[in-house]
Amino acid sequence: MSIMLIAVLGGIKSGKSRFAVSLAQADGSAVCVIATGLPVDAEMRQRIASHRRSRPAGWMVLEEPLRPVAALARAQNPHTILLDAVDTWLANRMEELGGSAARWTAGRKIRLERELATELGDLVAAAPHVIAVSNEVGMAPVALSPYGRAFADLLGGLNQRLFALARERYLMVAGVALRVG
Repeated sequence: MSIMLIAVLGGIKSGKSRFAVSLAQADGSAVCVIATGLPVDAEMRQRIASHRRSRPAGWMVLEEPLRPVAALARAQNPHTILLDAVDTWLANRMEELGGSAARWTAGRKIRLERELATELGDLVAAAPHVIAVSNEVGMAPVALSPYGRAFADLLGGLNQRLFALARERYLMVAGVALRVG
């Protein structure tokens, strides 16, 4: 099986998800969306509802904030997996481990990054075509809190891994997809 990973990175509201949906639609095959957002407040409920409306009705959607690979057991061998999004998956896992109250030591970050990198590799191997969406935080100012810096460090590492594995890489800027590398 020839595996193809497409990585789509960009800022908040840059058009990442819309572009990723268009890539998955162009393939014309069975699609399984793994949605990682949690409806923790009214704004997130609205964002999740907007994402639901933007996807074709025939797509399988697995709402799984913590264990996307385990969720694939409920899918029926999709040709395309759309992971939306790596950044919310990371944030959810960090919250599961204590969030801002936890001490984000170098060792703890390394363990979590390795765990997520392994899961990401398993996810990429689960279907011939995988599209992964993530926020690019590397162009933002340095976070003010240790928790925010830990998140940026971890996401930066995961995004670098995504780009290293990807056959196609896109950076979304103001709704425009720029193919990179």
